[in-house]
Amino acid sequence: MVKAEFKLSVENVALRAGSFALKDISLRLREGSCFVLLGPTGCGKTLLAETICGLNLPDSGSVRLDGRDVTRTDPSARGIGYVPQDYGLLPFKNVEQNIAFGLEARRHARDQIARRVAEMLALLGIEHLAGRYPAHLSGGERQRVALARALAVKPGLLVLDEPLSSLDEATCEDILSLLRNLRRQLGATVLHICHRLEEAFTVADTLAVMREGRIEQAAGVGKIVAQPCSLFVARFLRLGNRLEGEVRAIGKGNVFYIGEQALTPCARPPGPACAVIPPEEITISLEKPADDPDCLVLAAAIRENNIVGARPGLRLEGLPGLETPGIFPRDKWRIGQQVHLRIRRSSVFIPPG
Repeated sequence: MVKAEFKLSVENVALRAGSFALKDISLRLREGSCFVLLGPTGCGKTLLAETICGLNLPDSGSVRLDGRDVTRTDPSARGIGYVPQDYGLLPFKNVEQNIAFGLEARRHARDQIARRVAEMLALLGIEHLAGRYPAHLSGGERQRVALARALAVKPGLLVLDEPLSSLDEATCEDILSLLRNLRRQLGATVLHICHRLEEAFTVADTLAVMREGRIEQAAGVGKIVAQPCSLFVARFLRLGNRLEGEVRAIGKGNVFYIGEQALTPCARPPGPACAVIPPEEITISLEKPADDPDCLVLAAAIRENNIVGARPGLRLEGLPGLETPGIFPRDKWRIGQQVHLRIRRSSVFIPPG
């Protein structure tokens, strides 16, 4: 048998649920990768996860695992381990019994179930919780039990729906560390749904941003940060490196301008536009840099010296969307001080819209 190129392939899936709809969703996960699905509340992330897991039947399109069409396969026969937002633990079963539940549903032998449950208790570090019931577990403990139950069936794909949403910050760090370790130990392929950027950037190989039932963009982390396909993606990812400007028709082509300075040619039609620039491509100095045809130099006054995007940075008059890189020492920069920004023209990306 020829091995499938992708562990999971979702092709043109559409599904109407009341007034909301998933629209022509396609995505692919490679073996051993972590694919993170981001998006605002109500964009369809959970509906998509449930459809992949078999809890909803799409109106059209297909879901394939290891090349096998499972679109209409029973959820228990898909080889997917699913951890829903509320963990889905059975309140009338203790931890051991919850972990065993999926194995029992698949009619494994009793001795096999006992061995596998013991393995999962040890792997997740929850042996001491074996006899407890969900009502007597903390959020982090419930999450570990839910992971143990999902992993017990040796799934080909692990689907995590907002795994950190109800946890405090310290517990989030513990669970993130646990997830990284599990991926290394098990080589798991993971579809991870979340809304927290720090969480997404910590675990993702590939990021996809959803918007109103569609995938707005899916790409590797580096590419989606450097080249968001739209202002929606740039704003949702809080890429604080946007420069408002204008596209003008110059000769036979179009050029992006900031004020009266031409920055870079672009394919967008004339009109207002926004450039996205990786923060690490911006350097800042008190003295005006030497002229360089490959670079744009902008002058601005410091409006604030504070934390921008969880790292030290400056806010500048007239450039509200721009994030400067981490700058030390902070006491070098004063409010009202005139500074110069140097931006490599080739690093600038103009999203289509």
